[in-house]
Amino acid sequence: MPNVTHAHEAEGTASLLTTVNRLHKQLDDFTTELYVAYDFGDGSGLVPSLFVEEHPAGPELRLRHRFAFFAEGDADVSELRFCAGVTVTPAGYVVEAVVDVDLEVPRGEYGAGVHTLYRERVGPLSLTSALSRLEEQVAALCTRDEVPSRLGFATR
Repeated sequence: MPNVTHAHEAEGTASLLTTVNRLHKQLDDFTTELYVAYDFGDGSGLVPSLFVEEHPAGPELRLRHRFAFFAEGDADVSELRFCAGVTVTPAGYVVEAVVDVDLEVPRGEYGAGVHTLYRERVGPLSLTSALSRLEEQVAALCTRDEVPSRLGFATR
């Protein structure tokens, strides 16, 4: 089978994958520091993951770093999520960063339910612009170290 990938496409794909891998490690370092610094309670956990999801607009490569925790006396899991991703659309690349929380019971400043604490969505952009903006978005996520205290978690 002949190679039908153009050099610039291969270079762009490599740039996308290596940038997302580096940002995944950066976000993992930040969320691990939060997990160590705050007492999320017994049975809590931090799950860093990288997903490829299909959306109507196009495929998305998403970093998702999820803190799972239980409210005292509650068997249902609540989640705090730090996410960033890039969606490939026919018009260009769309980048998005989100910090949200899904609480089974009220906690800290927030009532039960899903709350978006930070969200930025930009695009469509060129690949180079999208990767630069994604880097900025992940850097912004990594400044959100006040979120656990806003949820009422004590430091260790």
